Amino acid sequence: GVAALVAIDSFAANVQTSIKEQSRTLMGGDLNLRARQGFNAASDSLLDSLATAGYPWAKVTSFASMATAHPSGNTRLTQVRAVTPGFPFYGEVLTEPADRWAALHRGRYVMVDPSVLIGLDAEVGDTLQIGYGRFEILASITNIPGDPGIAATIGPRVFIPAAYLAETGLITAGARAEYEAVLKLPEGTRTPIWVAPLRPRFEKENIRIRTVEEREIDLTDAIQQLARFLSVVGLIALLLGGIGVASGVNAFVQRKIDTVAVLRYLGASSAQVLTIYLVQAAVMGLAGAAFGALLGIGIQFGLPQVLGEFLPVDVTVSLV
Repeated sequence: GVAALVAIDSFAANVQTSIKEQSRTLMGGDLNLRARQGFNAASDSLLDSLATAGYPWAKVTSFASMATAHPSGNTRLTQVRAVTPGFPFYGEVLTEPADRWAALHRGRYVMVDPSVLIGLDAEVGDTLQIGYGRFEILASITNIPGDPGIAATIGPRVFIPAAYLAETGLITAGARAEYEAVLKLPEGTRTPIWVAPLRPRFEKENIRIRTVEEREIDLTDAIQQLARFLSVVGLIALLLGGIGVASGVNAFVQRKIDTVAVLRYLGASSAQVLTIYLVQAAVMGLAGAAFGALLGIGIQFGLPQVLGEFLPVDVTVSLV
């Protein structure tokens, strides 16, 4: 029980620290804009004016689509993400072969999760058909900032250049898609203050704005709630362990009745006998708690390897 509580509390604190350190990497920028119906001419004009003023932006259009590999001819459901150059502004996209992400926008290329290659019996250099568009598989993505590894299992991701999105013929009136844009602000900019005068203009175009600070708060709250729930589980384990220890101590004392009788015969008082066995139980309890604390510290160093695919950040473990 002590090991569980120490591991849960310490790991939760390390996750929250990592979220604060990698908040910009999680979002891919300093500011996230989400448009339910897509970005219209007015919002695009506003984004262009911001880019001219020195605030670059990148867009991501996400939707589900079947993808067909050639020459294998196999098909499977994928999560397509059409990205513009610059995304993400923070963090590094790892690919296999290495350093291919920058080449995505140099032609009709596509980058996919490794599970896509396995599921479609395809390999780098094959052709992937998405809608009416055909793209050459340039590389597989082993890690992209902000997305937990388990996401590739739930919905394999496919990244294409936004410049060729129209060729797929999949984004038409009524199509189910998510439209996002991320902005990069100069270092040291206080995002909430900077974005305050722009909120009414974006909200007028039905665009939702989220800052890095808001994303950080949301993730931190979620981690805290999960930690509280797991702490309750740890407390129950500690309570059950306490009942077991109490039963063990009772059995231990019962076996020492003859020794107690000898001590009493030699002149020891009831208080002295009680103190002797109380000290023994306390020492054993202290030793058990110390061992549990050390075990909990050891467990938290192994949790990033076990839970790494489920977490959106790379957790750096330190003693807290």
